[in-house]
Amino acid sequence: MTNWDKTKRRFKAFLIRLTHWEFWPAGVFYIPVGLNLIRLALKYDGLLLPLATNPGKHRGAYIGESKGRSLELLQSKFPDFIARTWLVDGEAPEERIQFVKSVMASNGVTIPFILKPDDGNRGGGVRMVRKEKDIETYFRAIRGPVVMQAFVEGPKEAGVFYIRHPEEERGCIFAITRKEFPYVTGNGTDTLEELIWKDERAYLVADKYLNRFRDQLNVVPAKGEHWRLVNAGNHAQGCVFYDGMTLASEALLDRLDEISRGFPKFYLGRYDVRYATDEDLKTGTNFQILEVNGSLSEATSIYEPGYPLTKAYGKLFEQWEHVFKIGAWNRKNAGAKTPTIQQILAKGREYKKQRATYPDTD
Repeated sequence: MTNWDKTKRRFKAFLIRLTHWEFWPAGVFYIPVGLNLIRLALKYDGLLLPLATNPGKHRGAYIGESKGRSLELLQSKFPDFIARTWLVDGEAPEERIQFVKSVMASNGVTIPFILKPDDGNRGGGVRMVRKEKDIETYFRAIRGPVVMQAFVEGPKEAGVFYIRHPEEERGCIFAITRKEFPYVTGNGTDTLEELIWKDERAYLVADKYLNRFRDQLNVVPAKGEHWRLVNAGNHAQGCVFYDGMTLASEALLDRLDEISRGFPKFYLGRYDVRYATDEDLKTGTNFQILEVNGSLSEATSIYEPGYPLTKAYGKLFEQWEHVFKIGAWNRKNAGAKTPTIQQILAKGREYKKQRATYPDTD
């Protein structure tokens, strides 16, 4: 593929991203959502009520919530359903590298495994450790708390958005996102870069993939070889999302009700899970939770290619109605408190500094 062909492909991708809202910048897409949040704040008398939705979840729900602590709360109660996770101890890179190696030795954790920021979002800074040298490289770069997690093969992944109002005994499955990890298939002739440019989906976000594999772009995958383009199940990192509500079942809801009560007061959020077969998830018998995301998470099934924009906004507006309603109930009936504006701004500044040190996501 010539440079001119790539230029034409890049321009075509720009036009498609412009006319397909799933690729719009967050600052554009969320304008109506932001206006709706103002409406809800006036309706329920509190702009910060979303931070009172899950008072039992470690640090509530805002940017900076601890993924590691949240999973630690559940691991002792539901070890069969939680991916083995450790919040990395130590401040200096040498201390953290040693901690990871000691966990590997004492817990039988083998390469590959995952390292990711404890307070990251949108999949930022998630790396798969493929060789021991990767551990040192990761901690020499990153600042802030880090989570170590055993790799869960899956091979399937979904995001299950769960809601239970405090006054109700049983929750509901609000949405399920079925995640597809895109790949290109080698033909024994084209380089990885050429395969990415020629793929009908991959070229739409080619710059992201080209940067991720910048040291391997000249590799020629063998004929029939699948080259996975993303490992993090996040739309912002190039994963493809589909509506997966066909996976919802009473058995799965029973299991999520049980697990959600592992937190003292957890009412709304998204469980990101990996599993082997659809039956495993539907029967609630065999899956592994990778993350528990709080009230600022999304029903990400709206990012399905071709999903109507009005329907997407309707889903998000409905989700945020639940968030504010639960937060208002917790404030009135459970004495839930929210952080101050100053605390939120301070945490935001801290997160911004840490985010600048995150390595590229796998």
